[in-house]
Amino acid sequence: MIVWRIAIHSTYYEVDDLSGIGSAHTGGRWNSKDVPVVYSSTSIALAALETLVHLNQRLFPMPRFLVEITIPDAAWAKREGLALADAPEGWNDPEPDSSKDYGTGWLISGRSEILLVPSVIVPEEQNVLINPAHPQASKIKAKAIRPWTYDSRLL
Repeated sequence: MIVWRIAIHSTYYEVDDLSGIGSAHTGGRWNSKDVPVVYSSTSIALAALETLVHLNQRLFPMPRFLVEITIPDAAWAKREGLALADAPEGWNDPEPDSSKDYGTGWLISGRSEILLVPSVIVPEEQNVLINPAHPQASKIKAKAIRPWTYDSRLL
């Protein structure tokens, strides 16, 4: 399975890094601070939207890259999924403890490499969480495809 992310090169990690260090540094919707996860999406368009909502004019010019992530069939077959109807109450709030607790619990359990979760932006579509601490996570590969730029009309 191919999934996508829009990534930046930073002092902490390369664009194709799958360690989850960036998310561990700040925490996110589905992970607590100091708990690494890799956020990705099932489509390029959703990956673009997921990063765009976090940008402002100051961050807009940062160099970004389209990253293709290849998930082995065996890992994809064992994926877990959280249906929209089963999402914890408040999962889509601006400061969501319920989704953070849910995702962090999944990450710590190590049950699977992959968890599909609904997107707050387009709830009918899914984001793909990758657990970099899972013993089989090293089989998941990422590569930068090309530089990514947002059309200036989007801001």
